[in-house]
Amino acid sequence: MKRVFFAILMSFISFLSIAGAADSKPNLLFIMMDDLGCGQCQFLNQNLTVEDFDPYFLEQVKRREEYDPALALEFSKRAMSTLSKMATEGAYFSRAFAGSSLCAPSRLAIATGMMPPKAGVYTNMDVESSGIKPGQHLAYIFKKAGYGTAHIGKWHIGERDYGVIRSVLDKHGIKENISYEKLRSDYPEIYNEVWEAGYYGSVVKEQNPLNNGFDYYYGYNNWASQFYNSPLVWEGFEHAGRQPGYNTELFTDKAIDFITEQLNAKKPFYIQLHYHAVHDYLEPNAPDRYWNDFRSSYYPLSNFYAHVNAIDQNIRRILDHLEKTGQLENTLIAFTSDNGAMAGGPNTLPGNAPFKGHKGMFYQGGIRVPLLFYWPGKIQARGELPQLASSMDILPTFIEAANLSVPENLDAKSLWGPLTGKEPEVHDHLTWAGIHARAWGFLTSTSPLTKNEERAKAPGGWAITRGDYLLRFTGTIETDIYDDLPGGAQPKLELYDTKNDPSETKDLINDLPEIAEAMKAEYKKQAKTFTPPVVWNKEKYQELVK
Repeated sequence: MKRVFFAILMSFISFLSIAGAADSKPNLLFIMMDDLGCGQCQFLNQNLTVEDFDPYFLEQVKRREEYDPALALEFSKRAMSTLSKMATEGAYFSRAFAGSSLCAPSRLAIATGMMPPKAGVYTNMDVESSGIKPGQHLAYIFKKAGYGTAHIGKWHIGERDYGVIRSVLDKHGIKENISYEKLRSDYPEIYNEVWEAGYYGSVVKEQNPLNNGFDYYYGYNNWASQFYNSPLVWEGFEHAGRQPGYNTELFTDKAIDFITEQLNAKKPFYIQLHYHAVHDYLEPNAPDRYWNDFRSSYYPLSNFYAHVNAIDQNIRRILDHLEKTGQLENTLIAFTSDNGAMAGGPNTLPGNAPFKGHKGMFYQGGIRVPLLFYWPGKIQARGELPQLASSMDILPTFIEAANLSVPENLDAKSLWGPLTGKEPEVHDHLTWAGIHARAWGFLTSTSPLTKNEERAKAPGGWAITRGDYLLRFTGTIETDIYDDLPGGAQPKLELYDTKNDPSETKDLINDLPEIAEAMKAEYKKQAKTFTPPVVWNKEKYQELVK
């Protein structure tokens, strides 16, 4: 009888444990790389061949004898074993897009669940000049639900804090306000002091993560931060000084420490772990331990995939920690890139293959991204998912998975339905609008201008995708911007079959006028919700909303 009673008691305790686990909030971990292309992502490129590479990018590499394209493809297919295993055991969307082709607008879209043009954001400078508005970050939902929340790594959705410059000027008895660029030319010693004080990675107090839904912040508010010895990193409201160690490992350490703290406090966690890799500054090189399988006579190629591999191995460290603490099966993880690869120079082949173009453009190479979800035992729809998806959807998906209420009137949607096999589609279409420039990748070589000059004169553009088609508008191209269009060009609409022609080689605008007109009408409806740019060219904006 005692044995029977004991067996019943243990069964009851086990039942209560399972019920309690079912009722407990899942931990949430959102990992993002910077400028990783679909062609560089192992779980997306297993069927890729050299023939699928962007022809112009491939020709550049071959002409300069920079490295062997076939070796680049080989490295890309084995640099991310951990993430590839997560993709197989979890789910990834093979038709996923970013909210923008540029990092700051894309990150703002993820944070708010809204299309950037609705906030007057069409370029990085629009974000850097205005930043996220109070109460907009969806992280507040997790904080209010009792989560411990942390942002670690790149922020880049706020204004820099001029107060850092002002404090240095006060120290030197200078009363006038002097811009950062003016300091560089006229006061180099003060400029260096401001740099060391962390100005370029700073964020105004009201847009600091600690005032936008996060309990802990360790990161930088800039487009990039050096891998080693960076002065751009802040911890909370305080400058962190010169960053110790390799930032991929340091950011991972901070995430693991925060996980441990929350588990000790018996709180679920929501962490944004937004790595610097593989944005440029890619030198100095990654630590030797990540080079072991990627050594070659081509330093830039080996270094690039060593940095990619470092991300993958550090994600493995986090998974091991979660498993060791019994939290792996209670943690939903998402992985993406903020936009397409820069694809050129230190950012190597395969780039965004098989898609055309690169970051900063509305070719698919600028807006297609990896998008992976991993939650052992909880995601039923495994492997590749074909639904149209956006990186904007990550936070709504987390919100629904945590059994919280997704705000209404978002452009973003929860993907929890497709992940659990309960909903076939969540998006009918996706839309983009903003600068359409060549300056962020290999096509910059087609302009006689400097990168900053080309960005200032580049046309605007918009795109909409629905079903298997993408309709793209390119605004007026001024004269003498591009070598291939010395006389400029008039505005142009193009239509492509993205399923059968991912490289966008055949314009179908004259073959399928009804599809083009329907997509154009949908874009025009969306454009009525756009607001004028914060700082971007107003004339170029007007072309996008006419």
